[in-house]
Amino acid sequence: MVDIQQNKIMEAEQEGINPFNNPTPGESLTKNPDERFEWEQQAKFTDVDEAIKDIFLRITERDALIELLNFFKNKQPIEEMTQMILYRGFTKGEYNVDLMLLLVEPLMYLLIAICEEYDIEPTLYDDEDVDGAFVTEDSLDNVDSKDLTKQVSEIRKDSVPPSLLARVKELPEEEELEGDN
Repeated sequence: MVDIQQNKIMEAEQEGINPFNNPTPGESLTKNPDERFEWEQQAKFTDVDEAIKDIFLRITERDALIELLNFFKNKQPIEEMTQMILYRGFTKGEYNVDLMLLLVEPLMYLLIAICEEYDIEPTLYDDEDVDGAFVTEDSLDNVDSKDLTKQVSEIRKDSVPPSLLARVKELPEEEELEGDN
């Protein structure tokens, strides 16, 4: 056990990383109360619609959209991108934890809509194909066959504001994005 930890420390030193460069326990309790982190202050947004519109504007800026599309082409899961986008907004003080959780569903559907607009097959989450391996005949007996045929092939209209779905259709063509480079 000690040898493994010693090896990790030696590897970190070779890469120029100090493994002991961490805050001292209790350090945050000694900070001046007037100097708050961004997420400790009042949130910029308190409404789901306002927050999702702001997120939409940020992710559809030219450079951000090109990067986002490259992620999706490389099978980056929608779920991970949603987590990253929302966590960034939370740490910047744009919304609180409760609103962040309320934004998960509309943001995922918004990202799916963007994928569909650019003819990219979205990967919803890691190991998406593995889920079917855990289904047994006994578990299928209690499930209605109509439920099994439902797919997430259509965006739920009530999850994303209609104005944003219309704006997704107005995004520039992929060739236009690539041509500006």
